[in-house]
Amino acid sequence: MSTQQEQLDYIERHLVYEIFKYFGSGVSLAGHRVECSTGLDGFMSALYTVQLDLVAGERSRTEVVLVKLMKGEKEFREQSNSYIQFANEVFAYAEILPAYEHLLRTSHLSSELVANWVPSCYFARFGLVRGLGSGRESVLALKHLKGDGYQLGPRLILRRDQLEAMVALIGPFHALGYATRILQPQVHARLRSGLLDMSFVSTSGKAGFDVLYRVAFDRFYEFYDRRREQLLRDSQADEGFSLAIERLREKYFDRPTHLLERIRTTSCESYFATFQHGDFNRNNVLFHYGDDGQVDGIKTIDFQELRFSSTAIDLSFFMYMNTPSSGREEIFADLLRKYHKRMIEMLELVLHRNRDELSDERVEQLLKDYSFERFEEHFKRYAFYGVMVCMHFMPWMLGSEPDCAELSRLCDTDMHGQAFYQLSLDIGGDAANEEIFKTVRHAYEHGYMDEI
Repeated sequence: MSTQQEQLDYIERHLVYEIFKYFGSGVSLAGHRVECSTGLDGFMSALYTVQLDLVAGERSRTEVVLVKLMKGEKEFREQSNSYIQFANEVFAYAEILPAYEHLLRTSHLSSELVANWVPSCYFARFGLVRGLGSGRESVLALKHLKGDGYQLGPRLILRRDQLEAMVALIGPFHALGYATRILQPQVHARLRSGLLDMSFVSTSGKAGFDVLYRVAFDRFYEFYDRRREQLLRDSQADEGFSLAIERLREKYFDRPTHLLERIRTTSCESYFATFQHGDFNRNNVLFHYGDDGQVDGIKTIDFQELRFSSTAIDLSFFMYMNTPSSGREEIFADLLRKYHKRMIEMLELVLHRNRDELSDERVEQLLKDYSFERFEEHFKRYAFYGVMVCMHFMPWMLGSEPDCAELSRLCDTDMHGQAFYQLSLDIGGDAANEEIFKTVRHAYEHGYMDEI
């Protein structure tokens, strides 16, 4: 496994010049600097910032590049699914996004749409990398977006314009997956077969997902049992709600990852299954703002959780994580409508640009297949996924930065230890527990627990 010094040496001796090739002839490299990122950045990754001093004719400029490598020893990489996650992220930049760009070009549409979703990718490679260790490694070099004015949103709850920007990005992204399956089935089959399967269920029962969702369920049910009467009274819950919580406990308390795996796999043959970002939330999008302070640009990063599955994976996660519990009823309904509008507009546009391959009747039928009514029915079946992720992740986001930093350190060094387990139970306190309870309550009220 590569050490930090080996990674720095690789960047200095090899990667700088691989990145430089991206800028083509007529550009010379006057110098470069490499720095290690610190703080909470790079929970699963080793991050470096590379500054390239470029000269073209009489003009000089500095290009800032974010380099992302795998970190940790082999045991950590295996238990955290790093070998799968990093391979899939490289696959997204090297294969899936270029395939979507090609589809747009052959449909006589601008491929700039895809480029506007993600930072420019200068280099992407997974496997044996010359000059970097002796085993499987991952290298991803992307344009650093902060220099262009992009920035993360608030720590957890996003404004309406930020949420709407997120659905405006992910809707067309999903639509191009559907369009690829319809118009270029061989390409779609190649992409799907090239994506590594990442199960939530491990054979050992001790992998990363097992640890995270074990403590998530322990935490939720300890809180629920401790304050059950008050919680049900304050939320004016009917008997069906308490029965749904007990049904969830009976079926999945001993194996919470099996519910996630069921959602992931049973949705795969649906019309609404396609390539998912997989970790689409506030942490992995950056916003650009206009003079009025409103979002006028958005880019997404970090495709490590990339999966082929239900669109509910992307939608339910960020909607539950990044919307306020007060007013969630109205916001959910509005975002689902806006998401579908953006998705169907892109799908219809691409299909109509390929009328020489599709009859009018076929296009009409396809658009009916992807109607809002069918989408809403599908979302209802799988939206509890977002609640599950919130159970383990929301307390981290509501905890203090020192606690988050300590959890991150323990996750790297002793995920199976008592200290990690106890801090995962305690971080964010009952304020976080109450927010999780509200997500479960909302899911029940909208029928998202009916399939459990």
